[in-house]
Amino acid sequence: MPLFHNDIWRQQIGATLLYWGLLPSLVLGLGLVLDRLLGLQPLPNAPWLITISLVLLATGLALVCWSTSDLHRFGAGTPSPLRPAKRLIMEGSYRLCRHPMFLGYDLMLLAAILLLRSTTALVVCYPLFLVWSLLLLRKEERILALRFKEEFRRYQHEVPFLLPRLGRSKP
Repeated sequence: MPLFHNDIWRQQIGATLLYWGLLPSLVLGLGLVLDRLLGLQPLPNAPWLITISLVLLATGLALVCWSTSDLHRFGAGTPSPLRPAKRLIMEGSYRLCRHPMFLGYDLMLLAAILLLRSTTALVVCYPLFLVWSLLLLRKEERILALRFKEEFRRYQHEVPFLLPRLGRSKP
């Protein structure tokens, strides 16, 4: 059993490094390299852009922390598919949208792109990253639908996929 436990932790660390390290580095690095190769001007160095970036960064970080806490508190699980929640979580951050953690990651990456002022990362790399994320989330939703059946279908109907509906009360 301890070997299995260590293997799971190793895989979780690898997945974390991929999503938190490699993918953002690729988006940011490729954007900056392409900016230089194409001779593109950086985004403006304006106080309003820095302010927006910091708000996005704080909001994204808060969503990631909140949803991670909700996974543990309401479902006794982790963000890793190797240790998923033991039940479908529809409370806390998961009332806002079905994937608040991904929304948080996406906001944080957007903030980093804006802080680095990379035009290509914003216009090309980030949209490609979002497409990849959406494909990954659709796969996750198919798994959740198989696992939680009708309960998940009701949740899908009541709670938006990724972007919260503003001004709407709890379903």
